[in-house]
Amino acid sequence: MKIAVTKLQEKSRGIPALFQKYGHEALIISTVRPTDPRDPAPLSRLAKMVEGGEIDILIFTSALGVEKLFDRARPAKNIRIVSVGPKTAKKVEEYGMKSEVIAKFSSEHFADYLGDIKGKTIGIARAEVPNPELVKSLASRGATVVEAPAYRLEPAGNSIAGALNEVDAVIFTSAMSFGSSGFDQDHAKKVKVVAIGHKTAEAMRKHGVIPDIVGDGTLENCLFLLSQQAKSVL
Repeated sequence: MKIAVTKLQEKSRGIPALFQKYGHEALIISTVRPTDPRDPAPLSRLAKMVEGGEIDILIFTSALGVEKLFDRARPAKNIRIVSVGPKTAKKVEEYGMKSEVIAKFSSEHFADYLGDIKGKTIGIARAEVPNPELVKSLASRGATVVEAPAYRLEPAGNSIAGALNEVDAVIFTSAMSFGSSGFDQDHAKKVKVVAIGHKTAEAMRKHGVIPDIVGDGTLENCLFLLSQQAKSVL
């Protein structure tokens, strides 16, 4: 199948090869784009704390967050760095550091993974999208959480509608990428619709678009489920 995927251009490296692994062709359509956070002060504060050795654990949920923070500050070698996904971990390595890799993101799973964090100070460099569930789960275990928006996402002005005649399916990689895509119920009749995870699926359903497949938060799982569904049809 030829599959449209609403991935940021900055995060699209390796996607064509991943799709080819499952026998598909990727058409990357970035419906959102990154820009600087509205308030740069929190990121500056986190950078100073990282350089000053005041952060025990540093969490990155995206490669872009790594880039934005490490362009400002380099942490001490003994800091514990945790990356969501291999691409994020690879970006950490590009800056000469190592990180632990957690395969997928969920607030509860993350807190369980970190173990005993009582009295620890945890820094999170993220997109300008609050995650109160994560902060609450970490704080409930006795940690002090320092969040910093490293970038924000805004609509890129790219509608996905024009590509629907040339693709068999579309994968939405976030609620915002769906909301900025111009995709609606009529479009959903033309292609197989995939939500990368449950939060994205929930946002889609609120707009009357029911996904055919809901992944576990990773593109690879979405591709696997698409392949499984195709086999069942055959």
